[in-house]
Amino acid sequence: MDDRKLKILFSIIDSYITDGEPIGSKSLADTYNLNVSPATIRNEMSSLEKMGLIEKAHSSSGRLPSDRGYRMFVDYILENEMEDISRAKQSNTIINLLDKRYHNAEDIVETATRMLAEITNLTAVSMTLKNEIKTLVNMELIKLSDRQLLLLAVFDNGMIIKDSIYLNYEINSEQLLFINNVLKKTMVGTDINELYDNIRLLETTLLNDYKSLLEIIEKRLKGQSFKSLNKEIQIEGLGNIFNFKEYDDLSKARDFIKLLDSKEKLNSFLGNSIYDKLDISIGYENELDELKENTVITSSFKINDDIVGHIGIIGLTRINYVDVISDIMMISTLLNN
Repeated sequence: MDDRKLKILFSIIDSYITDGEPIGSKSLADTYNLNVSPATIRNEMSSLEKMGLIEKAHSSSGRLPSDRGYRMFVDYILENEMEDISRAKQSNTIINLLDKRYHNAEDIVETATRMLAEITNLTAVSMTLKNEIKTLVNMELIKLSDRQLLLLAVFDNGMIIKDSIYLNYEINSEQLLFINNVLKKTMVGTDINELYDNIRLLETTLLNDYKSLLEIIEKRLKGQSFKSLNKEIQIEGLGNIFNFKEYDDLSKARDFIKLLDSKEKLNSFLGNSIYDKLDISIGYENELDELKENTVITSSFKINDDIVGHIGIIGLTRINYVDVISDIMMISTLLNN
């Protein structure tokens, strides 16, 4: 593509990122130093449209970028303008907050995700991959009221299941002490592949009088995906979607929030990166239908030999790619240091 078409395309992208409105040839000529007439710009815009890089807006004669146009723009800036990817934003405050000498890994990732949401004004997400769960290291029932218990199950990778159990009968403190002693002696140290067999054995032996309670515990444990418990997902800046007028449509905002509320769907588009690689999916490139109007940018990081993860943002396709990519790379670089 010749330089003039490229300059016009990038001007359309810059305008749409800033205003969220289609732009016509005259406005382009007035706003950007293109050194050509509106008629010439119109001809070039027609060519860009035929190439699938811009689209005609339904409500006006203006044009807006297509997903393919954004892709060309992103590829160009990655190849030509992103050498100093960490930027001067690496202030001492940010560096200190992500310093492994003073903070544990979980706190660092949580802080990094929150900071990324703040500096990009977008929704930031992170997924930390932990050691695979092998055994149950503790199980306890805590009395919340006469008929409500809290189930706590702790696994060897540090993950915890907390779930309320409601009963149609009362359990007194003496009974609860007996149940907890049996659970600790029988269940603690159990391989996760043997959890359910051990619970069913207790139903017919030591805790046969509490079969209904054990059935509830078994259902609650089965309702958890041990595979997903190997992952810690953090979401920050969800309210930042309202920085975009597109989310004035509350049904669109509700669909976005619902998407981020689904661990299964989050797992499907997070964690596809490989270490030390930036992943950018724009619009139609996303597999999920719910993300066809969004861009997902993630970068991998490694905090120590046991914890690896991915951090990035989810936003509309008209995000400020230069700043956002720089911010993500800055954060992931600091996490890797």
